[in-house]
Amino acid sequence: MYYASNYKLNIQYFILLSNAAKIMKNTILYLFLLLLLVVFASCKHSEKTKIEPVGMQGVIIPFELTKYNNIKIKTVLNGTDSLDLKFDSGTTGLLLTHQTIKEKTNLLSDGKESTPTQNYVKLDSLATLQIGRLTFDDLEIYPVLHSGQETDGRFGWDLFADRIVILDYDKMQMIIQDGLPDVSTFTKSKLNKVKTVLCLDGKINIKNKDYKSRFLFDTGYQKALLLDSIIMFEQSFPKDLRLIKKNQLRNGAGEIFITEVVELPQLTIGNQVITKVPTQLLNKANPAGFKTHILGNELLKRFNTILDLKQGYIYFQKNGLFDQKYSDAS
Repeated sequence: MYYASNYKLNIQYFILLSNAAKIMKNTILYLFLLLLLVVFASCKHSEKTKIEPVGMQGVIIPFELTKYNNIKIKTVLNGTDSLDLKFDSGTTGLLLTHQTIKEKTNLLSDGKESTPTQNYVKLDSLATLQIGRLTFDDLEIYPVLHSGQETDGRFGWDLFADRIVILDYDKMQMIIQDGLPDVSTFTKSKLNKVKTVLCLDGKINIKNKDYKSRFLFDTGYQKALLLDSIIMFEQSFPKDLRLIKKNQLRNGAGEIFITEVVELPQLTIGNQVITKVPTQLLNKANPAGFKTHILGNELLKRFNTILDLKQGYIYFQKNGLFDQKYSDAS
């Protein structure tokens, strides 16, 4: 009886061990598959973001600030075509002029792509863009009639989504980092994404009265400041500002906007106070497509700026261009 009982126990023990081994095997297999899934998802995420890790030292990208206030950067399209592109924080994606596509790229050479005739209708081909040592794959290309003077097209802020973008106008450098640098000497403001662009809150002061509103951060707009006619109407904005002159603006689609240029007594953005700002008043609806005033690069270039696209903040510090005379100043 003792041996038979012990035999049964051994058999049961063996069965338990076998089941445990199967469970362990299945668990290990499950964990292995889960690990593969995580790695695959991580690779897909990396592919989507298009930017390899750059660390705290960052990637330094030299730029030229043109006389038209364009941030002009040398880039390479598809490994062969050298293009001068404008960094335009008021747009997204990659946009090239019709002339550039036909005369400065190989996009049409293989016959797969027809010559574009419409603005903002994307090409069938996807492109690779190199900016400094950063490479962005599978970018859609949108043709436009115009870009900033001396440039072949423009690229938007979203290429650097979830990164830190530093615009240093003293050194003429754009720096892309993974972490925030020392901002102790900068002023800070919340940065909000509205539709596809970046905005912050600010205020205009006229005769000791504040007019608070939203402002689009737009390095692609060449002038200093453009006021939204609907916001001005809703806030009963003063109509007796000193007129400097009348002007014309043209957007990327070639549309002409007639504006009056007036002198704005005081503007505050990110706790930075700017006085006597030549300001454009539009004669039609805001080209941004929603209610917002627009901060242009003739004003923005006066501040070294840090865009924290991870946490949604913007930092300003006055630089050596702060006291430069405005082109529309009287």
